[in-house]
Amino acid sequence: MIRTHRPRALTAVVLAVTAVLPLSACGGSAGAAPANTRPADLQLVQDGVLTVGIDATYPPMEYREGGQLEGVNAELLTDLAKRLGLKAEFEDVAFADLRPAAAAHTIDVVGSSMTDKADRQADVDFVDYFVAGAQVLVASDGPDLTSPSSWCGRRGASTGGTTDGDIILAQSQLCARAGQPPVTFVDVPYTKSVDEVLAGRADFGVEDLPAAVYLAANSGGKIKVLGDQLQPQPYGYGFAKDRTALRDALQRALQDAIADGTYDRILKKYDVAGGALKSTSINGGA
Repeated sequence: MIRTHRPRALTAVVLAVTAVLPLSACGGSAGAAPANTRPADLQLVQDGVLTVGIDATYPPMEYREGGQLEGVNAELLTDLAKRLGLKAEFEDVAFADLRPAAAAHTIDVVGSSMTDKADRQADVDFVDYFVAGAQVLVASDGPDLTSPSSWCGRRGASTGGTTDGDIILAQSQLCARAGQPPVTFVDVPYTKSVDEVLAGRADFGVEDLPAAVYLAANSGGKIKVLGDQLQPQPYGYGFAKDRTALRDALQRALQDAIADGTYDRILKKYDVAGGALKSTSINGGA
């Protein structure tokens, strides 16, 4: 889903797949300097600082707790900046303004959980760092609705205009074509599907992997996550198209963090290791 302002295209067929994408490392320059050395000119907004634009409203990836910035991206980008000899500074930017800000060079990198998609690659390049798909949420004593084919005649809650919502609507169409009752779509604000499930107004909810894990973990045992991810796609850190030196340096730093275990440690801390990549890529989304 990637939040209400992160729509993806409607997919005609819903397939349950595991959170593994064939992403290969690419885009780095052969023979480039190690990630812990700083290239001569990264064209930074502020010398010595990695200025990160972030919309901190998406736990557990990026959020504020007691005024303190927390989450996977806060910790990972702080580590990556340090590997480049830089200090990470985070600026609050509305999600819709993140790519324009990077393209206009008012920030160095888009640091929020943004899906790497082909249409977004027109104005920024992405260094992919995570994979997220939709997850099914039900009450802990609820029915096994792991397979979308089991949703026919059920009520599914998600946010309209997002991939998660589109998954429900697409399956509803498939149910109708097969002569079965359609899925009743319950349109709710982002992350509020569990409220509908707990209130008995929906049989299941659909949320992206990070949010689903967070919601279940904070439900007091009332909500559980079912099955594998649906339609996983990569998240990427975004860079202006003419900031290739910075893009490539951060990709190398990320690959080093994966290799030495720092990356896995951060993801495990926030219970989102299911979205981990073995290697990073540039513009690996479709």
